[in-house]
Amino acid sequence: MASWGGAEENELDSRNQQRSFALAGKVSTLRSLALDIENEAYEHNRLLDGMGNDFTSSDSLMGGSINRVKNILTSGRQNRKVMCYMAGFIILFIFMVWFFSSRIFSGQ
Repeated sequence: MASWGGAEENELDSRNQQRSFALAGKVSTLRSLALDIENEAYEHNRLLDGMGNDFTSSDSLMGGSINRVKNILTSGRQNRKVMCYMAGFIILFIFMVWFFSSRIFSGQ
């Protein structure tokens, strides 16, 4: 069995140290990436929770509006006249939005 010389052992030891330092640098980089991903995921979850609360409040607002429209529809003959005016206004409004948006996007 051959014995290792002092120079060869020192060379192998220095190579191992260089590789261990390179590995430590890569591990440090991976750790910082993992922490960045964790922070990004935390921020996204916080944003999604806020959006969930916003959608819940808009759902209750829409529910109240729908209930008011139902009350108008079921309250009698005089309110039917108001509903016809409202429907006409909505149709006119949609037509005006379409007309002006088509003029804006066509470049005139």
